[in-house]
Amino acid sequence: MLIGRDSEINVLNEYKRRQGNQVMVMYGLKGVGKTTLVREFMSDNADGLFFDCKQVFEREQLYQWSNVSRLPLDLPEYPEFSDLFDAIDKHFENVEGKKILIFDEFQYLLKYSSEFTNYLFDFLSEKGGNYFVILISSSIEWVENSMVGKIGQRARGITGFFKVKELGFADFRTYFSKFNYEDCVTGYAILGGIPRLWNYFDQNKSLKDNIIHNILTPGAPLLTYGEDFVGSELRETSVYSTILWALANGKNKLNDLYNHTLFSRAKISVYIKNLMELGFVCKEFSVDTEGRSNTQKGVYDICCNYVDFSYKFLFPYIDELEYMEPLEFYNTHIKQNLKKYTSKYFPAICKDYLDKENQYSNLPIKYDRMGAWIGKAGTIDFVCRDGNGHILIALCNWEKPMMRFDDYEWLMYCCKQAKIVPDYIYLFSAGDFDDGLRFAATNKKNIKLITLDEL
Repeated sequence: MLIGRDSEINVLNEYKRRQGNQVMVMYGLKGVGKTTLVREFMSDNADGLFFDCKQVFEREQLYQWSNVSRLPLDLPEYPEFSDLFDAIDKHFENVEGKKILIFDEFQYLLKYSSEFTNYLFDFLSEKGGNYFVILISSSIEWVENSMVGKIGQRARGITGFFKVKELGFADFRTYFSKFNYEDCVTGYAILGGIPRLWNYFDQNKSLKDNIIHNILTPGAPLLTYGEDFVGSELRETSVYSTILWALANGKNKLNDLYNHTLFSRAKISVYIKNLMELGFVCKEFSVDTEGRSNTQKGVYDICCNYVDFSYKFLFPYIDELEYMEPLEFYNTHIKQNLKKYTSKYFPAICKDYLDKENQYSNLPIKYDRMGAWIGKAGTIDFVCRDGNGHILIALCNWEKPMMRFDDYEWLMYCCKQAKIVPDYIYLFSAGDFDDGLRFAATNKKNIKLITLDEL
């Protein structure tokens, strides 16, 4: 089921209509739906060729395309790249219009072969200007920071980069239309915007039952998915798991990781870089303000929701499922901490609201910059600025049953630390607001209180 990808399909069709050869690099987190997207696109392009790239050496990859895959190509048992592209040329000789080639997880070709890009771009140069090539990768950091250096001068032949982002909360609510709002927020905090994971949950069951039956029950599809997800891409999983557990439990600075693991800082940096390359970890920086001396200099965090959930709730205790019933495990290790865990992801849902309101000019400013202010003493969830220097800030509360006036006062203290004077203040709360905040919102027209019903 393809949901929420109309704009992405439009981008692919626009590239298809362009004159001349087009080479697009499509990338995004594993499971985000890149392959599903291009297969949907190819449903109207039956003559297109789809190449599934494996983590194998060049000879084995070419052998598999010749002998294992269902590619409609006439290839020898052990082809060379020259044989492959000759067969591609023959396959398309009677095809009019754009000829579509897709290489899924193409980074493996570059890892094990230095010749692929040479053959590809020579082929495009020699065989005319009517090809649309989509190179797909799940290695986000590698595409953004290392790929061009790996390809060298051949990178000039790339005509576009297209990052497929995770689906938003609104798409999650559409997909799980029978969930109540709280279950939607918590479910999104667990599964994130990865549609592959959504398929494992059943909206006809409660979120609690989904966690018990689809995550905690022995043999459940998601029980070891988080660790397997990491292990499928990385060696030395014991080292990576140690770092991921530390990150999931709030050890977000290099020094914190060093003190916990006693790995050298150089080693931690290398492993963090690999996790960032795969989109599992990101480094978050505070928005720049005059109060930069009061900000944290950059913190690491897990940015793949289900990996975060796995290393927070499953990794330390999974052996207990050998003698503990899933319901008991849920009540012991998950239930009491799930609201706090969800509060980490509630701001992303509030961001969706702000972005949509901003898009339709429903906010008092039209911001063009947004980010969190990450202070040493506290955090402002969003600092939004427009071109005229007007500032809108936001604070998001999911965990507390009520947002209180002293939360507003703390937010104002953080503004003083950040050395900003907000023009507008948006307060989001999953619970209620106390009388002090309601009085302030009535008397100060720049304060807006937003409840779950409005989201």
